[in-house]
Parts: sequence; C-alpha cells; structure tokens
Amino acid sequence: MSAACLKFQPIEKRVNMAEQREHWGSKLGFILTAAGSAIGLGTMWKLPYIMGQNGGGAFILLFLVFNFLVGIPLFMAELVLGRKSQRGAVGSFAQFTKEGSSWSIIGWMSVLASIIILGWYVVVAGWGFNYILIALSDSFHGKSVEEIGAAFDLFRKSGDLNILWQVLFLAANAAIVLGGLNKGIEYWSKIMTSSLFVVLLGLAAYSFTLDGFTKAVEYILYPDFSKLTPKAVLKALSLALFTLSLGYGVMITYGSYMQKSDDIPQTSIIVGVANFFASILIALMIFPMVFTYGFEPQEGEGLIFKTLPYVFEQVPGSIIVSVGFFTLLIFAAVTSSVSMIEVSVANFIDLKGWSRRKSVLVTCAIVFVVGLPTALSGSGAVFPHWEAIFGKDFLGTTDGLSDWLLSLGALFTCIFVGYVLDLDALKQAFTDGSKLQKLFGVWRFLIRYVAPAGIILVICQSARLFEML
Repeated sequence: MSAACLKFQPIEKRVNMAEQREHWGSKLGFILTAAGSAIGLGTMWKLPYIMGQNGGGAFILLFLVFNFLVGIPLFMAELVLGRKSQRGAVGSFAQFTKEGSSWSIIGWMSVLASIIILGWYVVVAGWGFNYILIALSDSFHGKSVEEIGAAFDLFRKSGDLNILWQVLFLAANAAIVLGGLNKGIEYWSKIMTSSLFVVLLGLAAYSFTLDGFTKAVEYILYPDFSKLTPKAVLKALSLALFTLSLGYGVMITYGSYMQKSDDIPQTSIIVGVANFFASILIALMIFPMVFTYGFEPQEGEGLIFKTLPYVFEQVPGSIIVSVGFFTLLIFAAVTSSVSMIEVSVANFIDLKGWSRRKSVLVTCAIVFVVGLPTALSGSGAVFPHWEAIFGKDFLGTTDGLSDWLLSLGALFTCIFVGYVLDLDALKQAFTDGSKLQKLFGVWRFLIRYVAPAGIILVICQSARLFEML
C-alpha cells in the first residue's frame, strides 16, 4: 500500500449506479437510523455490567472521553469516506486508489466482518421472539429461577427452534432491506428507534420505583477509581470503538447515502451522545430490577434469558414488562442487523450491478448458512467438540474473530483517511454542509494520531501483550 497521498479520482471512475444512488429522506431519518444501528445487542448484553464492574462513574467518564477522542472521529471518517465516494465499503477504498490497489482488501474485510457477526447475531436476536411468545403465554408463571434457567438451556439444545427464530428474524430483516433506503431501512428505523427510546424510557421510569434503584445507581454511577485498572481503561477504549458500529463498513455504507448538504460532524456528535445516554438508560433499566430481587450483577445470556425473565415474573404487570423488554431487545437488534445486511447489499449492487432484490436474497442466504453452526451448536448436532478444542463455544469463538476484524478494519480506515487521501479534497469532504468546519484540524489530528494509537492498544490487549496489567 502506498503511503503517498492520492488524489480523489474523478467522478467518471464511479459506476453508473452511483448516479442513481438513493439519499436519506431527512436529517432526522438518518440520525435515528445511525443511532439505531449503534444501539444493538451488545449495549444490552454486556455494557451495563462492564460499567459497574470497572469503576462505575469513573469508567463511564472515561468511556465518554474515549467516545469523543476515538469513537466519534472514526465515525466521522467513515461517513466522509462513504459520502465522497458514493459507494459501499469495497468501492470506497477502490475509488481513491490506483487500479489493483490492495486497499480494497480493507473493504472486503469489512464485508466479511459484517457477515460473521450477522451469523450469530440473527440467531441470538431470534431468541427474543421466543421469549415474547413465552411472556404472552405466561409460561414462566410460578417457576423458580433454576427452572427458568433450565428452560433456556433446553431451548439452546433445540436446534429446530433456534433455526425457526433465526429464519423469522432474518426474514423480517430481508423485508425491510428489500424496501430500499427510504421506504425500507429509513422508514422502519425511524419507527423502531423512536419506539425503542419510548419503551426504554418507560421501563427506566418503572425501575425508578423499585427498591433496588438506589443500589443500581450506586453500582453504575458511583465513581470507584480503585477499580479503574489499566484493563478497565482498555475496555472503555474498546467499547468506544465498537458501540458506534465502527470497523465493519456500516457507516461507510450509510455515509454513501448522504448528500453534500448533510452536516457530518454535527450528525456524528448527535449520534455519539444519543448512543451514550441510551447505554446509561439501559443500565438504569436493568439493574434496579436485578438488585430488587437479590441477584448479583452479570452479563450475557445469563442476565437476559435467565435472571431477567424470573425478575419480570415478580413485578406487577409482569406480562407487559416482559413483552416490553423483549420488544426493546428485538428493535435494538433489527436496527443494527439491517445496517450490516446493507453493507453486503450495497457492495453487490455497486460491484456486480445486481438488483436490490437479488442482492438481499443472496446476502440473507449466506447469512443463514453462516448462522447455522450457532443455531445448532447448542444441540451438539454440529461441532460437538468445538468448546473442548477451542476453549470457547462456537458463538464465543466467532465473536472473538469478528473483534479482530473490526479492530483491523478500524485501524486501516484511520490510516487510509488520515494519510492516503488528498488533504484538500478531504477537507472539502469534511466541511461540505457543516456548521462545524473549524473542527477539521482537530478531527484530522485525532484520526491521524489519537484514534490509531487507541486502536493499536486495543489490538495489543486482545493479543494479550498487556497480560501483566
């Protein structure tokens, strides 16, 4: 890869599809779509627990600082790259380099990361449908927490049920993406992201009335600097990267649908702040319920599908609370998964000239196949010795692999935008339509030096180079 700055190529280099490219219907529509993409399963799955276990308010303050120093600058960089190229992840890197340049590999890495993530994502998100049905049928009424936990373990061993919900969730995503940008992704993202915040506020307000609210606030918000270890600092840095849908081509793709009049810096800051406050609200929604009924903080499937269903059964209006929570989970999942599907769809349209329908169907077929091992791994029907060999179950292994791809994708995006792209053209791409043009110098410094340094630290931590910390 040449380190020399390369001029933005003339627009004639773009395929004809770029001239017909859809654009976001409104600024609010894009903000809600981008925010919905950022607020996904990971925000509910592990973020609240990590906050509390690593210093509470001290960790949150650090997480906020890293959002502004690393997360939001990279968010802006991906939008700049996408809007300037008017193409998907692969085309964006190829657009501004010489023919045959290896930079397009970074775009393909983004596509691969999104497919791998989707493979397990559609399975886990599909579990939400299963638990809405359980809530509506009141199947957990009168059962102990051990019985509810055993029911989940049995469900994980039921490969047919896992595939059923995987297919239904994937079909819902396909229907949305088939509708196109405005009538599909933007329309439904506005509805679901708005509803997500309404449900989230309602459940958080309900949690405020519970006895465990004070303990939850202390657990999440009280600054305990003794727990702010070097590992905790690196966790805050890692979360600042990955809670904004960065590193796998989503914001490059969404940026390609932006117009020159759209304000990239302002939009990025709004989405970053919205994602941060949503994270706090989710934590303040979940842990008052957990503490009220005497449970210890935890994360992942144990929290979402074992502890919380039992807790919901203990509160007044249990069916409403339970259905509301799992609806919230599905909305958060769908707004994220449609963005990852669109990464591949946009590339098929750009590079192959396929119709949106064909691109969506091929993408979803690939995701279904990639997701089958996750759906069936609990039953032992595939890879029965996986965990014994790799030390993690199949879901945990693919999650770890995707983290590596995201880290590398984010790092090379910083290098490409900060060092390869022409300075004058980059400045124009950043400042077009913006009221915050004076931020360009600060942003470029962050994307050239601070963000890459932060990502390299995350990579070193993943490689266990800081094991002694």
